[in-house]
Amino acid sequence: MQFEDYKHHIALQIRFCDIDKLNHLNNSVYHNFFELGRVTYFNQLFKNTINWNERGFVLARTEINHLLSIYLNDEIFCFTKVIKLGNKSITIKNSICKLQNNTLIECANGIGILVAMDYIKNQSTKVPTLWRDAMERFENNTN
Repeated sequence: MQFEDYKHHIALQIRFCDIDKLNHLNNSVYHNFFELGRVTYFNQLFKNTINWNERGFVLARTEINHLLSIYLNDEIFCFTKVIKLGNKSITIKNSICKLQNNTLIECANGIGILVAMDYIKNQSTKVPTLWRDAMERFENNTN
């Protein structure tokens, strides 16, 4: 995996309640971590320019590949990027990695398909041009 392909990442905190009976991170927690990655990605890109009470995204599909166990004291990060911009949807890729011997090791990866929504009308909508342009600029490192 090429971590430099990701322009966004966050550090994650593992809580004691995130650990299951086998002493590793419970599989359900990965969805929460992916969501944290998405939310901070959008906050970084859009700042305060979107009224999330009126428009936003809903998660239509998600899948996760579990590659390596994560434990309570691991130092972990979530990497996030948009890999596809559709007419009414976007596809986001996430990677959860742990730092081991000063090397990032991928423990899980997955995708989420998000559908743009008008929350007032309660219906899907086209991905607004402003959002599309911001994501393309960010992912392509252009201003």
